[in-house]
Amino acid sequence: MDTLVILDFGGSQSQSVARRIRGEHVYCEVLNYDATAAEIRAKEPKGLLLVGGTQDAFQEGAPDASEEVYAMGLPMLCLGYGARIAVKHFGGRLLGPVLEKRPAQITLESSRLFEGLTECDRFIDRADAWELPEGFAAIASAAAGVQAGFECAEKNIFGLQFYPEQNDPDGLRILSNFACNICGCAQDWSVEAFIEGQVEAIRRQVGDGHALIAISGGVDSSVCAALMHRAIGRNMHCVHVNTGLMRKDESVLIAKVFGEELGMDLRMVDAEARFLSKLAGVTDPERKRKIIGEEFIRVFEEEAAKLGQVDYLVQGTIYPDVLESRGVGGVVVKSHHNVGGMPETMRFTGLVEPLKELFKDEVRQVGEALGLPADMVQRQPFPGPGLAVRCIGEVTKAKLDILREADAIFREEIANAGLARKIWQYFAVLTNMQSTGVRNGSRTYDYTVALRAINSVDAMTATAVRLPYDLLETCVTRITSEVPGVNRVVYDMTGKPPATIEWE
Repeated sequence: MDTLVILDFGGSQSQSVARRIRGEHVYCEVLNYDATAAEIRAKEPKGLLLVGGTQDAFQEGAPDASEEVYAMGLPMLCLGYGARIAVKHFGGRLLGPVLEKRPAQITLESSRLFEGLTECDRFIDRADAWELPEGFAAIASAAAGVQAGFECAEKNIFGLQFYPEQNDPDGLRILSNFACNICGCAQDWSVEAFIEGQVEAIRRQVGDGHALIAISGGVDSSVCAALMHRAIGRNMHCVHVNTGLMRKDESVLIAKVFGEELGMDLRMVDAEARFLSKLAGVTDPERKRKIIGEEFIRVFEEEAAKLGQVDYLVQGTIYPDVLESRGVGGVVVKSHHNVGGMPETMRFTGLVEPLKELFKDEVRQVGEALGLPADMVQRQPFPGPGLAVRCIGEVTKAKLDILREADAIFREEIANAGLARKIWQYFAVLTNMQSTGVRNGSRTYDYTVALRAINSVDAMTATAVRLPYDLLETCVTRITSEVPGVNRVVYDMTGKPPATIEWE
C-alpha cells in the first residue's frame, strides 16, 4: 500500500491534513519533525509533508527537519510553518509576517499542484514576506504581492502559506494532486482493506490464544471488540461492567448487540451497588474519578481471573491517542492510560491494539462496515467516569436516575429535530442546586437540570450550539413534566474556554 509521511511541527494541522489525505484513499502516517531519515525510510513513503508549527521560522534555532531528510529526494509539500522553514533551509530569507488570520484572494499560477483548480478566497493563518532561494519560483500570490506558495521543479518541492484542508473548497484537490499526480500514490487505502489487513495481523499475533477486552459502550471499544471477534471468534472474551453510571439503556444495548446479535462471549457484570457504595459521601470531582478508575480495575481483574488463562489484553487505542501521548518535540499533549500499556497487576503475553492507526471518523466507518448499529458507532463522546461527572456533588442512585431520564429526553429531542449528526456533543447535567417550584398545585423543592450542546474538532476548544428556541422549549416542558425531582431547566451557552466541556 502506498504511503505518505507527515512531519509534524506542532499544533493540530497535521492530524487534520492526514485525515483529509486518507479521505482521498491514500494512506498517511504522522511522525515528529525530528524523525530520522532511517525512521522515515522504514515507512517506505512516496512523499513527505512538512506541516504545523506555531513558532517563528525566522528565529535562530527554529525547529527543522534534518539535512538527511531533505536529501532523501522525495516529493515534498510544505504547509504553513513548513513552507517558511523550507525557504529558510534552502537559503532564502524570511522578512516577517504580512498577513495574519484573515481571508485573502489567492491567485494561482500554472503548477501540477493546482491542476484543475479555480481561484477563490482562502483563509490565511499567517503569511510571511520572503526572498525565495535559488531555483524556487512563486506559484501563488495574495494581496499586496505576498507570495502564498512556491515550487522548486528540480527538487520536486512545493510550499503553501495556507492550509488547503481548512475552509477551502479546492483544498482536497490540492492534496489529491500532490498525493496522486506528483507522488504517484495509488488510491488503495479503504476501510475494507484495513479490516482485511487487520484480521490477518490479529490472527498472526494471537494465533490460538485467548484475548480479553473491557467494553464500555463507547465507539472505540465496541468497534475494537467487533474487529477482534471477526478475527478470532469465541476466543475473544468481552467484559462489560455496569457501574451504575451509564446512560439510559446503555447496558441493555450492549447485551443485545454483542451477546445476542453478534454471538460474542460477553460477560455482563452488575457492579452498580459496589460503585455507589464507594462513591457515597464523595463530592470532589477528582476523588470521584480516582475511585471509579481504581474500582473498575478491581472488578476487571476479578472477572479476568474467572476466565482462566487469557493471553492477550485488547485496548481500543486510536491514532490521536498515540500522537498525543508521543508528543511533538518531546512535549506530550496528553498521557493516555490505554496507549501501549497493561495493568501492572494483570499478567498477559501481549497487548493488541487493532485500531491504533485510525482516526475517530475512520473507526466509525470500520464499525459500520462490521455491521454495528448506527446509534452505537455514531454516538458522541462520553467521559470515562460516566454520569458521575455530570452529577454535581454526591453521586446517589436517586440523582443518577433523574439525570438518566433528563438526558434521554434531551437526546431524543435532538434526534427528532434532525440535529443528532450535526452536533459534536450534547448532554444533560444534574446540578446540585435545588430551588422552590410548583408541581400539580403543590410546592416543591427540586433540582435544576442544565442542558449543554457544543461543537468542537479536537476538544481543545468548543463553541456552544445555538439550538432553536422551540426545541429548547420542548425539552424544558418534557423534562419538568416527565422527570420527578426537576422543576427548572437551564441552557449552558458557555464555550471552551473559559469553561470546560464537562461541568466537573
